[in-house]
Amino acid sequence: MTKNFAIVAVAILMTGFFGKPATAQEKAKGEKTSGRSVTVLVENDRVKVYEGRFSPGEKSPQMSNRPARVEFAMTDGQMRNHYPDGKTEDVTWKAGEAKWAEPATYQQENVGKTEFRIRVVQLK
Repeated sequence: MTKNFAIVAVAILMTGFFGKPATAQEKAKGEKTSGRSVTVLVENDRVKVYEGRFSPGEKSPQMSNRPARVEFAMTDGQMRNHYPDGKTEDVTWKAGEAKWAEPATYQQENVGKTEFRIRVVQLK
C-alpha cells in the first residue's frame, strides 16, 4: 500500500497539480468525447493521470469497470453519477478536494452551473 501511495504522490507532483498550464504535448493528447474534454497528462504501464472538463449539462459516456482511483477537484462542481441499475448519486466537489473512488460502472453528468475540472490518477 505504501508503494502505491508513493506512486500516486509522484504522479501528482509530475502533473503540476495546482494549476500548471498545459504544454504543447498535453494539448496534443487532448480529446473531446461525448460532452467532456479529456487531457492525458501522464500514461505508462503503471499509471494514467488525466484531466477531465465537463461543461454545465454535459454527460460522459457510460464508463464500464472504471478502476480504483484518486480524484482531485480543480474547481468547485456538482456532479451526478447515473448507475446501470437506475440509481443516481449526487456528488458535490470543492476546489482542492481529493477523494478515493472504488471501481465502478456509471455515467457522469455536470448538474452544476459552471464548468467542472477534475484530475484523476489511476494505478494500473
